[in-house]
Amino acid sequence: MKFRHKALTIKKEIFLMSFAFLATVSLVFSGVFLHILYKKNMENAGNSLRECNAQIVIYTEGMFHENESIVNILSRADTIVNGGSGNPAAVLKIYDAILKDNSNITYIYSGYADGRLYINNYDIPDNYDPTDRPWYQAAVASDGVARLVYEDAANGEWLFSQSKKLVDDEGNVVGAVSVDCSNELISRQLSTRYQYASQRSFITDLSGKVLIHPDERYINDTILNYMEKDSWDKIIAGKVSYGEYQKNGIKAMAYFEQFPGTDFIVCTAIDAREVTQPIVWNMVHLLFMLAGLSLLFGFLLSRVLLYRFGGPILELKRRIENVVRGCPEEYREAGFYNAELNGIADSITIIVKNIAKKEEQRKEAEYTSFHDSMTGLYNRRFFSEELRRLDVKRNYPLCIICCDVNGLKLVNDVFGHDVGDQLICRVAESLAGVCRADDILARVGGDEFALLLSHTSEEDAEGIIARIREGFPAENIRGAQISASFGYGVKKKKEDSIAVILRSADQMMYRRKLTESEEMKQQTVANIIEASAKEGLVTELTEKEEHALEQLSAALCPGDEALLKQAYRLRKIGLCSLFQSNMKNEEEIMLSGINRRHTDNSYRILSASGEYRGAAGYVLHYTEHWDGSGWPAGLAGRDIPLLSRVIAAVDAFVSENSDGFRLKQHDGWYDPEITALLQNLSEDGIQQESAPDVS
Repeated sequence: MKFRHKALTIKKEIFLMSFAFLATVSLVFSGVFLHILYKKNMENAGNSLRECNAQIVIYTEGMFHENESIVNILSRADTIVNGGSGNPAAVLKIYDAILKDNSNITYIYSGYADGRLYINNYDIPDNYDPTDRPWYQAAVASDGVARLVYEDAANGEWLFSQSKKLVDDEGNVVGAVSVDCSNELISRQLSTRYQYASQRSFITDLSGKVLIHPDERYINDTILNYMEKDSWDKIIAGKVSYGEYQKNGIKAMAYFEQFPGTDFIVCTAIDAREVTQPIVWNMVHLLFMLAGLSLLFGFLLSRVLLYRFGGPILELKRRIENVVRGCPEEYREAGFYNAELNGIADSITIIVKNIAKKEEQRKEAEYTSFHDSMTGLYNRRFFSEELRRLDVKRNYPLCIICCDVNGLKLVNDVFGHDVGDQLICRVAESLAGVCRADDILARVGGDEFALLLSHTSEEDAEGIIARIREGFPAENIRGAQISASFGYGVKKKKEDSIAVILRSADQMMYRRKLTESEEMKQQTVANIIEASAKEGLVTELTEKEEHALEQLSAALCPGDEALLKQAYRLRKIGLCSLFQSNMKNEEEIMLSGINRRHTDNSYRILSASGEYRGAAGYVLHYTEHWDGSGWPAGLAGRDIPLLSRVIAAVDAFVSENSDGFRLKQHDGWYDPEITALLQNLSEDGIQQESAPDVS
């Protein structure tokens, strides 16, 4: 008889398989997770030590350098060298002022060869001789600033001293001046950068002797008592920075870094168990949690699988058993077959499509919220956020370049906003052409742009601006010169205010714009006059025009002859094709009604130039009529400026088919007295004394 093992029920087998599968997967993933967690915690601890140590090196080196500068300055001060010339209060007043401005200094004092000691807020012991103190002897023995750690004679406090000898005009050593920082003060400042409870920082020399330590019991102790000499030698040689040592049975992880140009080593250490113990506890908690979750989810999964797949099998078994017993049932829905999954799949498809559509809309909205619709560049909102994000030490020097398009208002007023938009886009293209991949370029206003560049100095900024200017297209837009003014500011350290840097860049830009914008306008006016000359709208005066203008000027407006001729020559620049590129000739322009606007164009262009500003008003009104039927203001009679009336009459007098024809045909348009003068014009000129008053 063959042995048959006891078969498991479907319910039990599904449960055991679910539990085993989930437990295995959980253990595998937990092992990977714990391994990553362990490496991550150790790496974080190492990074914390390194970053903290680096900050401490920067801080302490800055403090020592500042104190060394103070010592050097004091050692050269005549008041200090001469001991106040018998007036200790003069010396102590200097020391007191320095102490108030430097919270890092504990004591500042000077000792002299004759036994005098000048120091504030200090009880000098009896029979105290400064020349016997370590700081005095170290200063006298050194040619520069001596650094040492010593124990205070009065209160036993450990002090870090920086001292220098005092030398009189004859080269004799007369004393020494010193700046002291207490071990407690330095240790307290260093502790503000700690991230772990057991974290501590201390300073040693190259021999391993402890100079500064938060626990003064270890001052003058040596690190070699707690770590291998070979490990210390590698640290001194710069081959490694991380090390381990063991003190009082406690293993510590440490990071070592040497002060640049000194014999001091800064060490930051934490107890290894503070890093490893949380990992161990996490492992234990995770294992218990995984065991419980595996049981729970194994049970739930088994119930789901039993309902979705075991149920139909049991139902089939029951039906088969009924067939075997000879009592089959009529066909009916089993209730477990998953026809609804098709509906769920369709629903999921719809949901996915909706999500994709919403994501596309979100991205489009996000793009719109951070980009300028005209130029495609970033907008002010994005620039402001990036300015805050990039304002960190690793990006210093951080440069802001501000740019303002020159003459945009003139272009908009004269040529229209479409041309102004073209000018803005051309400038944007030139700016984008010199940007690096990581640079931020944004349009922050109507005619303003800003660039944000990390690791960029003032010299780099000047070079970038020069390249941008070189990249401006040589051709103009409808006569408008492509030009922009720039300013920049550079943030070099954390203490600098980014708002102040941005404001200084703006101020530099506006200072430059005062001249550059005027130059752009002058060049634009010159371009339009040149284009008008090519189209025959600005020409040299004919002999007839010259004669008529000179005679009328002599008779009506002596002293304004040059201004009158200038206004007359430039009266038609507003008809230039640059203002209406689709018009082919003057006749078509006249028929289209553009002639009723050309004086406005002329006025705006001429007003932009100091050279032609005086003529602008007369050109504006030369199309006014004596009877008030003219334009642009509908002025009549003597409300029309005199020079404008002269220009209109001479223009009609010398025009084609003239001989006074236009003057006679439209006699209501022109000043009748000026018309009379023109009709009586002869080679002998107009007699000034008989000229009527038409002003």
